[in-house]
Amino acid sequence: MNPMPIGLLAALCAGAALAQPAPGGAGRPPPADRYALVHAGTLLAVPGQPPRQQMTVVVKNDKVAAVVAGFIAAPPDAAPGSVVEVIDLSNRFVMPGLMDAHVHLQSEPSFSRRRTERGDRNPPTGAEGAVNAMVYARRNLAAGFTTVRDLGSDDQAVFAVRNAINAGRMTGPRILLAGSSIAVTGGHGDGIPMDSTGDPVARITDGTCDGPMECRMAVRFQYKLGADVIKFTSTGGFGSNTGLDPQLFTDEIEAIVSTAHLHGLKAAAHAYSPVAIKDAVRAGVDSIEHGFLLDDEGIRMMKKAGTFLVPTLSASYPPPIFRIPDPPSVKLRNEYRAFERAYAAGVKIAFGTDAGTFAHGTNAKEFDLMVGFGMTPMDALRSATVVTADLFGIAAEAGTLEAGKLADIVAVEGNPLEKISVMRQVDFVMKSGRVAKRDGAMTELFTYPAGVE
Repeated sequence: MNPMPIGLLAALCAGAALAQPAPGGAGRPPPADRYALVHAGTLLAVPGQPPRQQMTVVVKNDKVAAVVAGFIAAPPDAAPGSVVEVIDLSNRFVMPGLMDAHVHLQSEPSFSRRRTERGDRNPPTGAEGAVNAMVYARRNLAAGFTTVRDLGSDDQAVFAVRNAINAGRMTGPRILLAGSSIAVTGGHGDGIPMDSTGDPVARITDGTCDGPMECRMAVRFQYKLGADVIKFTSTGGFGSNTGLDPQLFTDEIEAIVSTAHLHGLKAAAHAYSPVAIKDAVRAGVDSIEHGFLLDDEGIRMMKKAGTFLVPTLSASYPPPIFRIPDPPSVKLRNEYRAFERAYAAGVKIAFGTDAGTFAHGTNAKEFDLMVGFGMTPMDALRSATVVTADLFGIAAEAGTLEAGKLADIVAVEGNPLEKISVMRQVDFVMKSGRVAKRDGAMTELFTYPAGVE
């Protein structure tokens, strides 16, 4: 074959280059900027600071562009052709989107004898779990929780829903997830059938490990799946009837926490026993989940290390799992009063509920419990915004309504600083600049236009 003349080759290459579509798609002009002018009657832009009256939150696309005094009618410096919407919340209390640091989106309890006929299996299959997670994620968003942290599902269900939300294929909260909880053989979180206990594939998929090396591998597997956080069960638990005592050795805890941190992930420890709590704090864990038996030494250690407590009061009082009078979870919570003592000592308390052990969308009852047990309403709201954003590592992006941060906004009728129970009735939700709930009604679940592949 004769070589192609260099001149002809150059001409063909130039023509091919000219034929390529322009970046962004065939020379299409960039989309017009979207502005929302949120007129807030009362605005708590930064929980922990005093609220202000008659303010406008200027939202440009997905972020807060400015917060200005008064109700303005046009955004400053908007380019010609920009789309502008005025959202009238002049009779509402407006604040940043809420965050829940401990949910389980794959399921929630069912006590019906016909649960199997409905396809409500325990545990659900991956496909059933994904459908559940779509529904339950939406319930959390409707309740005002624009960011949630799922601390225990499987290797498929919640990953699929998180990815669909992130890609804009459906409307839902921002989800940080752990995948499968890391647990030892026979421990709280071990979901492997007995005849598969020795199967290495089943073990790593389920997050079950024994010894430091296998526990490192379990963490790395969740990281490879795309987990945002690592959750491990250092004690037994009520749901599995495995007791409250330690289940991991210190070298296993250290292996889990250090491997998570090596990969840039936070580590969360399900822990009841004071011994297990202190072992996890020594290992550098980022948060203690539940912590119902927390002792004074553990409180001092957590405060010194900056370890967060995620108290999940809703998971114990009133009880979601046990349909018996005065269950043990309530007795323990009321006897040890770990939440009250940790709060009084200045331990950082992040808002978390354990929704999934009770009905999703009722997360705000945690506010009532926190305030009922002595936390101020302002600190409770700060816990669900500023403090939890800090725990998540997203404080530069969310948690307050300030210029440059994501436009996650909720509104309620009434003043939660005077009556915290109004947080149970969130009637406006904006997530990343998109209205998800207006006048108490949710927008459509799927938002992509027809014909988009």
